[in-house]
Amino acid sequence: MQTLGDMREHFLRVVKMSKACGVNLSTALDERQIDAPDYADMVTRCRGCSQVGKCDKLLAAMPVLPQAPAYCENRDEFAHLRGLQAV
Repeated sequence: MQTLGDMREHFLRVVKMSKACGVNLSTALDERQIDAPDYADMVTRCRGCSQVGKCDKLLAAMPVLPQAPAYCENRDEFAHLRGLQAV
């Protein structure tokens, strides 16, 4: 079992990845597309990811992405939210 990473670092990583994928997490909360426990779950999933270095390099090189990478623990959630916010 992998040790969970630093909560603050992964919170910031989730925010960066969401922005890169065209998802506004503040809007998602305001419009009840997610709630606080959902947001916390996203950070916790990120904390358990084994591809953090890869993620950081990707986000540094490509601040805008068509979708989260296949290894992203929140890929499906970002895709779902992007679809809701595109309407």
